[in-house]
Order: sequence, then C-alpha cells, then structure tokens
Amino acid sequence: MRKSIIMVQHTESEHHLNGMIGACYDWDLTENGKMQADRIGQWLTDQSDIQDYHMYVSDRKRAIQTAEQINKYLHLSPTVTGAIREVNAGEGNGKPVAWYREHELPRPATYDPDYRPFPDAESDRDLWNRIYPFYKEIKNNDEEKILIVSHGTALSYLQTMLFGDNLEDIPKRRFIGSSGSVSQFIIEDNGRVVVRYINRQCN
Repeated sequence: MRKSIIMVQHTESEHHLNGMIGACYDWDLTENGKMQADRIGQWLTDQSDIQDYHMYVSDRKRAIQTAEQINKYLHLSPTVTGAIREVNAGEGNGKPVAWYREHELPRPATYDPDYRPFPDAESDRDLWNRIYPFYKEIKNNDEEKILIVSHGTALSYLQTMLFGDNLEDIPKRRFIGSSGSVSQFIIEDNGRVVVRYINRQCN
C-alpha cells in the first residue's frame, strides 16, 4: 500500500524563550507559536487531499495546541498519544538549561545508547523502544494518509526508522528540525521511501 506521512514539529513554545528545558515538561505555545501553527494549517490546505489524513498528536500541550491551530483548517479528528511525546529528561524536565548542564551525569567519550542524563531519564534506547511500536503500527496499518504532530527528537527518531536505520545508526546520521518544521515522506507500494521535503519551514 502506498502511504503519505506528513510530520509537523510543534511551533514556538515557552521554553524556546525562557531558557528552560523542554523535553517531557508540559509547556504551552507562545502567541507567536500559535500564529506559526495557523500558517502551517493554511499551507497544508494547499495540498488538496489533506482533509483525508488521520492525525496523530503527542499528548504534550505544545503539540496539542499546534494541532488545534492546524485543525482550524483541516478539521481532522486527532488521536492523542503518549507514544510520540518528547524524550523524558527525568529530573531535568522543565529545569533551567544552566541547571541541567551543571547537574547532568557525565557523558561517555563514545556514543552509548543507554546513557541517561539523570537516573530517571530516558536513554536513547528507551526512547527508541517507546516510539518503535508506533512506527510499526502506522507503517503496517490500512491508513494511506497520516499526519503526525510531535517534537524534534521524537520526529527525528521516526524519520530514522522510516529510512530503515537502526538505533546504532543514530551516531552516523540524524535529521534535526526546528520548531514549525514540516516533512513529507511517501512509502511506495514496493517499500521504497521517497522524501518530498524534510524539515521545511512554512512561515
């Protein structure tokens, strides 16, 4: 089955301006972020079949609020899920960036997928294992058109999975978007993944 998957990274959030860590903390969008999301909704309406998409949204407020603004134009019925929320930084969630850098555990000299910045945080492996079942579900279900509203790190992992890479490939290549980035991938009938655009800014 041919599939179209559009990914939207939530727009400007309070933590982008206040010097705090985002991660799994439940920040709101700024007013500018709401306007950015509104413009993404307008831009997506230029794709004539976007109303036929199934929308999946992270359960963090900044993702939900991004989806709400987009949905003023698309009128989709979102599925809200914790599977695609941002990485959990444990004790570091919502802390000042300076505090986080001072208190995080030392990073190993070489890449370690099991490294955690705090004992109660998710490692890269933890995040991969949380997102992977969601990836398998959207890849194998009967939905031909999927729209995902999530976060930078979570979406970068989904993109890695779409390209057929494994967790061990993360140190080699990884796509990092900024707030408000939009990407579209096509999975063709033969399984080939085509990138129509990646981490595009619509503002």
